[in-house]
Amino acid sequence: MRRLSTRALLIGFATLGTLSHPLTVARAAAPEPARAGAVVLVGTVPDPDLVALGVMVAAAQPDTDFLLDSGRTESIVKPYFDRLRPAAVTPVGTFPEGLVAAKRWGVAEPVVRPTVADPVAFAWALYPKAERAVVAPRTPAPELLQAACLAGALRVPLFVLREGDDPIKGLKELLAARGTKEITAVGAARDACKKLEGVRVTELADAAATAAAHSKELLRKGKIETLVLANPADAKKHAALAPWVAVKRRAALLLTGTDGKDAGTVVNAALKEKDTARADVLIVVADTNAIPLVKRANPAAGKDEQIDVEPWIPETDDLITLSAGRLFHADRAVVPLLLARPRLLARAPGPPKILIASNPGDGLPLLETFSRNTGRELENAGWKVIGRYGKTELTAKELRETLPEQDAFLWEGHYRTLVDQFEMPKWTEPLRPSLIFLQSCLALNPDESALLFDRGAAAVVGTPNRTYSGSGGALTLAFFDSLAYDGRNAGASMRHAKNFLLCYMDLKAKRLGDGAKMSGANKRAAWTFTIWGDPELKMPKPAPPKDALPALACEVVKDRITLSLPEKRYPPTEVAPYKAEMWPGGRLAGLFTTDEEARLLAPLAFAEVSLPNAKEGYTPRLSSKVPGRNWVFRWDARRRVGYILSVPREKDEGKIEFRVHWDADPVR
Repeated sequence: MRRLSTRALLIGFATLGTLSHPLTVARAAAPEPARAGAVVLVGTVPDPDLVALGVMVAAAQPDTDFLLDSGRTESIVKPYFDRLRPAAVTPVGTFPEGLVAAKRWGVAEPVVRPTVADPVAFAWALYPKAERAVVAPRTPAPELLQAACLAGALRVPLFVLREGDDPIKGLKELLAARGTKEITAVGAARDACKKLEGVRVTELADAAATAAAHSKELLRKGKIETLVLANPADAKKHAALAPWVAVKRRAALLLTGTDGKDAGTVVNAALKEKDTARADVLIVVADTNAIPLVKRANPAAGKDEQIDVEPWIPETDDLITLSAGRLFHADRAVVPLLLARPRLLARAPGPPKILIASNPGDGLPLLETFSRNTGRELENAGWKVIGRYGKTELTAKELRETLPEQDAFLWEGHYRTLVDQFEMPKWTEPLRPSLIFLQSCLALNPDESALLFDRGAAAVVGTPNRTYSGSGGALTLAFFDSLAYDGRNAGASMRHAKNFLLCYMDLKAKRLGDGAKMSGANKRAAWTFTIWGDPELKMPKPAPPKDALPALACEVVKDRITLSLPEKRYPPTEVAPYKAEMWPGGRLAGLFTTDEEARLLAPLAFAEVSLPNAKEGYTPRLSSKVPGRNWVFRWDARRRVGYILSVPREKDEGKIEFRVHWDADPVR
């Protein structure tokens, strides 16, 4: 039985099909959880001070939420506080005169502490002792941003030069009070720091030298796994939050040029640098104006000659190697919430709840076949699924009333149905910190995604381009399978799903040759589906139900890879003219055979494989008793991860084995 909101119960039970009479027995309200955790809530402060404040809070108090006040705080920040129930909120900066904390933020004294007007005084108070400090100029922005990252990595205070005739006003006293013996002066701050006495000054010439020092410090504690990308000239000033994100995620900071159009070049260069070559995650702190999408020729025939693609996506058929997502919003105060909300999602009691709405117009049978199997997979993994498939099963009223109670929402169908017929952009009910996946043409756009973020969503997934329902549905199934069975985060699951489609494109070419159709649609979906939100968002992993079917598994022992096929498949899924019998943990795509009654979708086995014996300068090559036309293998040399996709034969029931051979790379 699905869980219903109080509002839904009062509106009417017959619509939701659970009860047919009003609730007459009063229930005792559940006790509210104890308050816990701290928040620093920043009002109006100059952006250079915001940069310093963010990294100093992140380094000194890593468990403290760092949020921005907003002109819409009652609808943006207050709902988060209602769910978080913080024990302490410290306002820092300037706030509207006559502010009533209980009304604006939903909390009052003693939870709300006295306001600290001076952000510099507050930030430095977090460091009562500091043998070292970093001093940065207010401009140029790249020097300030990289200096902030360095200070955060060193876990030392950051002083940003003051405006006016005395740029180091107050610095001497701050250093003396903390016993500071050494400072690092960055770029344009070097001359001002020469006036200081009694401290040793280390100079870093510019932003590049500071970024190198930052990377060196990060590497002292392990490899650099995350990159943060920003445009220092961002008109929306998202870049002021980029160092805070970098410190929170122990990431290297990459900066574009002023127009942001060199983003692809900047990221690709970082992936070739020794210090950052093994990075796995890319977090972009910028909207699509500051770091624009690139235009590429549409690989699928259709209405559009060109499509919009994130600039770090390979231009060839190469695998996608980064787990990526964007953090942005027209209201900058929402950006820190996009990192904070997923933590609430992880704390949600019980298994994750998802509403799946597919094919409401009844014209997309292949898509509905995928969707029904996505629902089965999630139920088998322990999720609570409400599945609404086809035209007769879903109403706008049910969708509107049920959506606020979900941890995830998957829409698969025409986007105009959701917007024009159901009028979802007009809905205002607060959402849980949820994952919203819109598998539709042109569904990912800043204005309508912003409405979902305003309501409380943690991430929105979709494509800004047209897409075919088959390739989109296959990608979505692979995404949720990875999320549910493998426990990957959203970004890694999206990369996994994209690479599934690229492997499937190769498999079709092997099997069908020149007869392969719609391969461009698979490439387009792999190139263009995108996460807006934290790519490291992770869904809770529930216990599978007692009657769960065993899922497809992959095992690597030395130089042997084994795909174990489950003994049981799901019961047939039939949405005329399509029929599928899928293995739990398996995959589906548009590969089918035709009999007199139906188009039979081929069940696929897919695995992402880490090879422990991988060596630099060698590439794995696989062999198998399974005919070559039935499988493909792709190798991500940078991450040292491989992907196997197979169409098992009837005689392969049980397992498929592959032998790994290592070939030396050719000398360049």
